[in-house]
Amino acid sequence: MLCSHSLRSVLAALLLVALVPACGNEPKKKKSAVKTEAAAASVAEVMEMRRKRVSATLPSGDDMGGEEHPWLEWIKKGVAVSPANELRKAATAVENTPVADQAEALAKWAEAARAYYQDEKIEPNEYWTTLGTARRLSAGSPWEADIEFEVFNFHAAELARSWTLMEADRHDDRVLRFFTYWKFVFDFNPKTGIYEDEVNWVCANKLAEYCKDIPMEERPGQVQRKYFEGVVKQIEAYKAKYPTSPWNALADRFAAKYKEKAEKLPTFVEYPIFPGIRSTFAAPLGGNAVLTITEKGVNLMDNQLRKPEDGWKPDWSADGKLAEDISKLVEAVRSTTQSQYNQSNILLVTLAEVPVRYLEAAMRATIVGQHAKEWASAWLVGRRRGDGTNRRAGYQITLLPVAAAGDKKNHVDPTVNKTVPFNFTLDKKNWKCLAWATVGKDPYEAKAFQSIVFHDGKLIHAARISGKGELSSDQAAPSDGEGGRLETWGDQQATSIVVAVPETATYKELLEAMNGVALRCDVEGCKVPRTQPVFLATCK
Repeated sequence: MLCSHSLRSVLAALLLVALVPACGNEPKKKKSAVKTEAAAASVAEVMEMRRKRVSATLPSGDDMGGEEHPWLEWIKKGVAVSPANELRKAATAVENTPVADQAEALAKWAEAARAYYQDEKIEPNEYWTTLGTARRLSAGSPWEADIEFEVFNFHAAELARSWTLMEADRHDDRVLRFFTYWKFVFDFNPKTGIYEDEVNWVCANKLAEYCKDIPMEERPGQVQRKYFEGVVKQIEAYKAKYPTSPWNALADRFAAKYKEKAEKLPTFVEYPIFPGIRSTFAAPLGGNAVLTITEKGVNLMDNQLRKPEDGWKPDWSADGKLAEDISKLVEAVRSTTQSQYNQSNILLVTLAEVPVRYLEAAMRATIVGQHAKEWASAWLVGRRRGDGTNRRAGYQITLLPVAAAGDKKNHVDPTVNKTVPFNFTLDKKNWKCLAWATVGKDPYEAKAFQSIVFHDGKLIHAARISGKGELSSDQAAPSDGEGGRLETWGDQQATSIVVAVPETATYKELLEAMNGVALRCDVEGCKVPRTQPVFLATCK
């Protein structure tokens, strides 16, 4: 900072230089030097006066009191009077000199500050660029600390605009506005223009361990905590560099609020913890009909059909009444002319340990009734963890129609039954199976299978079913999670593939068996349907 006695010292030095006798060409050189020195002193004086004016009206508080936050109110008041004209006057006689460049940069910054904070005519990036030039040319100057403090005003203003961020909703959309400000704390330049990709880039390259277990849909709010903490670190670095800055007391107030905000942000704990999935088909839950099955209960959309307080126990035993309740609800919702749900698909959200037999029965209940044809498919939802994105993704499946003879209640043609029974033998055990769904949106037909993937709970077998029902060419190995071990095997099959699990198998094991087989992967992701149909089956 340039205080009053420092300014007087500069002017005295300039006067002394002007009185020293000159010889030869020195008078002309000295005259130019005096002008430059005088211009520099004038710029310093303008910046000192600005500092005095702005610091005389520090924000009255650090919490919302009226319609506008006191931080933002103070910042706007500070930029209302622009020193741009005085700065340009100081540099008029010294064009093409460092002082002129310095004064012009400060003038442009002062104008940009007013346009950004008060008039709201320019975007954050434009203001930051202008401020950056002023910071670079102010390095080593008496007002360097003043310009560097503007970095915190920049961040504080946005916090002030969104003071209640995430207090009522942890998915507060206003967190998206802070992405621009993240760039200047985490020091990166967006490359894709896709918000989710950029958030994942920040997580992978700046916050790897922190983001490791945070689901994609929760990352913006959780990265916000690290942003708040990052601003605090910048303030601490500022104070260490400028220990006598008159702005340090206000910097402490800013830091205290950023710490408080960071501590109050909700910490997300993933629930339910989805199994890993190889698909890259997005499976957003919002706006869709979601079937949720956890130990907390069974919900279809906003309707809780089973809950512990009513005596229901999550033992995952047969629950015929549940299927009936789901069917009635489906009929009621589908029969209405208006609904807030996308009812073309059901998204299954469940615990990894729920057995497939329970899930199959619940999903099948969602496609009975006169609207069966419109509601024939569902999404098995998992989380793509292998690439570090933790995106929610899914496999679309179509349940094959089945009805007992004479079944008029469900409005399904009793002569149509596309489920496929088959048997095979493994380790002297004869498995009786029923294929009940296909991967994708088409209800393919089949009479028998030659290619099978079977998860026995310990090993995943990829084999051929011989005419006698025995497995041959068996490639058995432990699960590789959401890996692609079976992808090459799947590419080599010329006929339909059936992915089978025991009735007692868990949802996690079903996805493990499907990964690498259900879809093909290419450079754009794992969402390429196989040429040959892929069926799902349970066995006993």
